[in-house]
Amino acid sequence: MTTAKSEKASALSKPVVTTGLIDVDIHPLPKVGGLNEYLPTGILKQLDEYGMRSTTGLQLISEYPQMYGNAMRADAWPEDGYPGSDLDLMRTQLLDLYNIELGVLQCLSPGGQTLNPAGQALNPEIGSALCSALNDYQIEHLVHPEPRLRVSMAATFEAPDLAVKEIERVGSDPAVISVLGLSKTMEPLGSRKYWPIYEAAVAHNLPIQVHLSQGGGHANTGTGWTSYHAEYHVGHVQSIQSQMLSLILQGVFDRFPGLKIMFVEGNVAHFVPLIQRLDYHWKTLRGEVPNLQRKPSEYIYDHVWASTQPIDEPQNPRHLQEVIEEFCPDNVLFASDYPHFDFDSPETVFPASFSPELKEKIFRTNGMRFFGLENEGK
Repeated sequence: MTTAKSEKASALSKPVVTTGLIDVDIHPLPKVGGLNEYLPTGILKQLDEYGMRSTTGLQLISEYPQMYGNAMRADAWPEDGYPGSDLDLMRTQLLDLYNIELGVLQCLSPGGQTLNPAGQALNPEIGSALCSALNDYQIEHLVHPEPRLRVSMAATFEAPDLAVKEIERVGSDPAVISVLGLSKTMEPLGSRKYWPIYEAAVAHNLPIQVHLSQGGGHANTGTGWTSYHAEYHVGHVQSIQSQMLSLILQGVFDRFPGLKIMFVEGNVAHFVPLIQRLDYHWKTLRGEVPNLQRKPSEYIYDHVWASTQPIDEPQNPRHLQEVIEEFCPDNVLFASDYPHFDFDSPETVFPASFSPELKEKIFRTNGMRFFGLENEGK
């Protein structure tokens, strides 16, 4: 395995965003076989012969890593490979077309994140090796050739000691801008189990992006398994809501006052009634959490962000702006979800009723605050 540190890394500085956009949700895929040079021989051989085991069963892989083109835009397929694997096509269809000055890479497959949490809990060494390989691949093959991109680094959340080790290995690399977590974990994210990860992230000035996911060793709803993708796609906010409740009520933000977490592909509209309901019940049930230092909703501005994708489209477009403003207009960021089928174009994603000031916040200034870029380039 090669190290992500190199002479090229020294040429990188923090991204500077001036007139362009920030896209917090871009999904790359390594080229077929692209991770091989970064994986230890023994693990590569094991994956080739036995595949990866997760709570959903044994997945046999004849040629590792094998890619799948699920949920992709039809026009995002390059001549060779899978959507998200061709940097030039990403430039043409996203970065250049929409003037993306900072694009955050969230690679969900393959790598340790695809095993997070189930596979990593069953074989954390494989999960950790895949995360390291994935991080190194993205840094060398995507960020160094295209400095408008940065990596949300993969980490083995279900093996916090290994996650901390990986954060310490690449967390200070200027190619890395955040830590990638997933919405389906084996325990709620407020659990003490994950606290070492938060401590390491804060120490490296890295926010955490929690992306919508499957897995977790549990059914994908609170009552069992869905029958249709539509059920899953509409109902995935259940896990994100539970994670936010856990983080607040377990006192994570009191313990780690520098921690910033963004929920990606979890929408934003559903948070408003949830937070209002939490505040209401906290007034009468606060004796159960006497150490909580603030009213639940007061943690949002400093600690909780949400991405726009997938965006709600109410019949009265003004209602969407009202909901965003009710949540926290300074904590909503633009996510394109490129190259997936429900990609949101920054040119058409928001209704005409959105004020220029709000769009400026979502497209640019909110992301600068989340990633700590406010003073860059000044």
